[in-house]
Amino acid sequence: MIRITLGMLGAALSATLLSTTSPLAAECPADFPSKPITMVVSFGAGGGTDTIARALATAIEQQQGWTIVVENRPGAGGANAAAWLKTQPADGYIIGATGTDAIAINPAISDVGYSWADFDYLGSGMQTWLGLVALSDAPFDDLQELVELARQKGRATVAVAGINQEILIKQLAEEFDVELVAIPGAGAAEALTSALGGHVDATTQGTLHVEQIEAGKMKLITSIIDRRVPYAPDVGTLEEQGSKAQPLISHTIFITPKGLQPEIATCLEQAIDEGVKAESYVKQMEAFKNEGLNLGAEGNARLARELSEFYNAMLKP
Repeated sequence: MIRITLGMLGAALSATLLSTTSPLAAECPADFPSKPITMVVSFGAGGGTDTIARALATAIEQQQGWTIVVENRPGAGGANAAAWLKTQPADGYIIGATGTDAIAINPAISDVGYSWADFDYLGSGMQTWLGLVALSDAPFDDLQELVELARQKGRATVAVAGINQEILIKQLAEEFDVELVAIPGAGAAEALTSALGGHVDATTQGTLHVEQIEAGKMKLITSIIDRRVPYAPDVGTLEEQGSKAQPLISHTIFITPKGLQPEIATCLEQAIDEGVKAESYVKQMEAFKNEGLNLGAEGNARLARELSEFYNAMLKP
């Protein structure tokens, strides 16, 4: 089984954690940009990806003096925007704001008209700190105790909000030879409501659960990303709790059609990296109870390829 972690990507990731620095000018061709840049968001207005894209666009405008117009092209879990973006000119004036799931998982599920290799990768803005959570008074505190509960009851249920989360629960069920049942919903909010109402034993969440943990209503059972999460630093990862399941690695990324000129690519990569470090962007990440993280062009391309290989292996007949 393919196993992907940020450590596996090595130094090529050029990971950039939060830091506030003085605004810098990106190294750009003399005539670029000569008109507004359009940032196309793969999801609806007001959602997480949209908020991140608009925060980054604002930071870049302030730092570089550019004009960036943000547009939303939602639909099909991000596939509509990605398929459209693939057909656009590779001139640097159209940037896609999307998620690694839309690029890696959608093509593995069906023929959406694109693959990870159809794009150039400029950078990323945030990693989603996914976790497996339960009510604070649930009779288990870690993954092994949840597995034991499933054995005793005959099954345990987990509300999920995506195919990647379903795959994770399936991996855990097979690995520990217990009946862990993924209960799909309409989204993360519905999954959280189901868990808060006691209708399931646990839920996989990306952001909504942090507020519930801070309020004492829920607890983190295990981090299901590739590292411990800052909002619960004492709770171990899947690997630390005895599982070999593939952690969920999900980033908000910025891409363009394949074939961008190297000079323009460098310009946009630097502008995005500086934008992620901007004070205004840092504050938006704090509101998300998260932090900015830019894997860089090479790191994002490699992550997209490795995730695509994993989900193709898991989902293709």
